[in-house]
Amino acid sequence: MKLHQQLMAQLFDYVDGLLGEEERQRLEALLADCEECRRVVESLRRLREKTTTVRPPSLTPEAKLRLYERLNEERAKRGEPLLRIPQTLLDEVAARAKAATEAAKDVAQETAKAAKDVSLASAETAKTMGKGMTRVTKKTGEVALTAAESAADVAKEMGKTAVDVGRISTVESAQVINQGFKGPFRAMTVPVRLSLKGVKAGTRMMTGGAKTVTTSMKGAAKVMQKGVEASVSGALEGAKVSKAAAHTSRKMAEAGAGVLKSAIKGARKVVTGETEEEQG
Repeated sequence: MKLHQQLMAQLFDYVDGLLGEEERQRLEALLADCEECRRVVESLRRLREKTTTVRPPSLTPEAKLRLYERLNEERAKRGEPLLRIPQTLLDEVAARAKAATEAAKDVAQETAKAAKDVSLASAETAKTMGKGMTRVTKKTGEVALTAAESAADVAKEMGKTAVDVGRISTVESAQVINQGFKGPFRAMTVPVRLSLKGVKAGTRMMTGGAKTVTTSMKGAAKVMQKGVEASVSGALEGAKVSKAAAHTSRKMAEAGAGVLKSAIKGARKVVTGETEEEQG
């Protein structure tokens, strides 16, 4: 068991081909009798193949230039000749710097345009909402005004009826009674004439009540109509606001996509070192 553990510790060297002949034979004899060890070896070999195919990341031109500069600083301190920086590297770094400047400018312009578009769309939505609220408030006010006018008409009709009935029951009846004192014949007709005044007062009360009911119904119909108009107006204005809000959302999405597209395009320019002049 101890020997098994010692040989297992040599598996990495075995996979890398670093073992001596005797050690290799002893390990292979163990592998022939141990399925678990063989699986470990296969896993190590697959891992080794993967690691050998991975390429180390290459330095960017800017990193290469900084490395040259750092080496020259150290060489200058030691009084050694400076390394000559390849002109192609200098040109590449300069081109990438210029491309980065252009890319930053393009992204800034696209961002400003996006902000302007979104601001205009948002302002239009706010304007639409404000107008809609004004119109809906006006319609709602018309409902309240119509209700108040209807109540006033009903009160006016009821007051007029009360005044007429009161006048018949008091003033006209008093006149009939006063005329009864002017002669026997007139006195005899007083009860009949008072009865007629009572009928007149009752009739006026009935007609006044009917007019009051009619006025009230007309007013209720007007209030209902104004209420329906206010509801329809609210729905229409709500639809307008929703449409404007959707337009704003679309502008925001388009603006974001434009900025992202500009940023990606700029990143490609920086990687390739291609400027607007070279593209033209």
